Amino acid sequence: MHLVHPVHPVHPVHPDPPRPAYNSDVRIALAQLNPTSGDIAGNERRIAAAIDTARAAGADLLVAPEMVVPGYCIGDQIEDAGFLAANCAAAARLAAASGGLALVFGFIEHDPAARNEDGRIRKYNAAAVAQGGRLVGIARKSLLPSYRYFDDKRYFTPAAERRPIPIRAGGRPVSLGVSICEDMWDAEYGVKPIHELCAQGAELIVNINASPFYPGRLRDRLQLVRAHVEATRRPFVYVNTVGAGDNGKNIIAFDGESLAMDGSGRILHLAPRFEEAVEVVEVPLEGAAAGPAVEPPPCPRDEVMYDALVFSLHEYARHCGFTQAVVPVSGGIDSALALAITADAFGAANVVAYNLPSRYNTELTRSLAAEVSRNLGVEYRVMAIQAIDDTAAAAFERDAHPVARRVTRENLSARVRGVLMMMESNDSGRLLIACGNETELALGYTTLYGDMCGGVAVIGDLSKVDVYLLARHVNARRGREAIPEALIRLKPSAELSEGQFDPFDYYVTAPLVGEMIEKRRSPAEIVEAFKTRSLDPERFVPDPDGRTVYDKLDAAAFEALVRETRALMLKAVYKRLQAPPIIVVSERAFGFDLRETIINGWTD
Repeated sequence: MHLVHPVHPVHPVHPDPPRPAYNSDVRIALAQLNPTSGDIAGNERRIAAAIDTARAAGADLLVAPEMVVPGYCIGDQIEDAGFLAANCAAAARLAAASGGLALVFGFIEHDPAARNEDGRIRKYNAAAVAQGGRLVGIARKSLLPSYRYFDDKRYFTPAAERRPIPIRAGGRPVSLGVSICEDMWDAEYGVKPIHELCAQGAELIVNINASPFYPGRLRDRLQLVRAHVEATRRPFVYVNTVGAGDNGKNIIAFDGESLAMDGSGRILHLAPRFEEAVEVVEVPLEGAAAGPAVEPPPCPRDEVMYDALVFSLHEYARHCGFTQAVVPVSGGIDSALALAITADAFGAANVVAYNLPSRYNTELTRSLAAEVSRNLGVEYRVMAIQAIDDTAAAAFERDAHPVARRVTRENLSARVRGVLMMMESNDSGRLLIACGNETELALGYTTLYGDMCGGVAVIGDLSKVDVYLLARHVNARRGREAIPEALIRLKPSAELSEGQFDPFDYYVTAPLVGEMIEKRRSPAEIVEAFKTRSLDPERFVPDPDGRTVYDKLDAAAFEALVRETRALMLKAVYKRLQAPPIIVVSERAFGFDLRETIINGWTD
């Protein structure tokens, strides 16, 4: 954790409005913490350390994230009575340590004697408000999401009412309006928690969060917070979790980027992305703050996505106890990017790359695998698989029957590689990285128990087009060709048989997949957009030769491709459901974010 005190922003967002006089400032510590899911004792120590930092800086109020005591991504652990009791005991100890410093932090409130209609203990996603060594109030989350990977409705009871909580700050009484995450994302709800709190006299709005990352997330949050401030004329403090959690199928990044905004809508402070911090900012209770406003930093999509992947992999490995990793490298673009991310997450000295060639792997791809490993500074090893492949095939044909299908023989090579890499992971304790991308997972262009083997799918939420984009970003941030240009321009091939190449134009197919997954668009809607030339230009980008989808296909050919792509996606569900956990960097990912069933007779 680090401390910024005081805050001196440098760039105005817009010209300063007239500044009415205000009574006093409140010194608020934004405790952007990185809790570990389920580690109540460790999280309590983290919060206690933040309290000490805030107190030493002379803060009036410390605000910590949503469910920071138990961790947010804890699944059905929420149903464990002993876990709930331990979480409440930790919250009580933290409240007792408050002293003159006011505290707001997330925990699970429950009453063992109160039951819902289904017989389960009634629980609330709640914020404890403490001062003077005691609990002075509890705010309960009102709006419970049940979309993407959020399951608050499964576990919690919504707040029945919303009331400000009195504290002392800045040498005076302050009426504090405390809300929790979704309570500020209220557009689709009838209840408007923040407006209710302000109508009842709240002078300062606090919103605690476990809000996941996706590109453009900061922009969306700033727009929403500013809209609330413009409607209420109250200063607003937003404090988010930083770190990574999971739901078993998705690894979810929480980016932090906590902020404070005065009552005129000017940003007073913006905490760092993907970094734990305790930062103190002076917030006026009335009017505008003195000095210039903070201008949000630029957020290039390739940069923030790459940083999210590195950060999430590092955090996931740290929480799971992995200090080293192994990456199978083929000489292709996917494994090269996965290797770069892994080297940045673990440190190059802690990564081993394996090339596992068969007779079909060319000298070019072998040399490129060695070159990218050397450029990234990781240890490189070669393990030839042809003899093992031939032995396995001969044993099968001797004791079962002759292999009838070409794809069966091709997949054997991929599965031999999977077995060997799982042996390496098992024997060395290194985390095995799966290198398949979103487009391949969507179309089933992967081998179950082969290249899908691994502990985490690092680029499983990147389209093939984004893989190329981020590979160039790797080179740009290093100032050299860490990933060789020859590798980036190489025609994609699994190299499982003679003359085999990927049967897709990824600059058309990858964005089709993205439209269906992230944008939830039907085949008919996509076809109509093609006919009106209104496909998303940021998704359907020209290929390296400058040709667009409209240059390549007419309406009939495009419609046929859309239907073929959709059919492949439906056929490959059973594979995806057995894939390793996928790091999420988009607005919708395979896993529990996009929930699919294997038995599905619908055709559209």
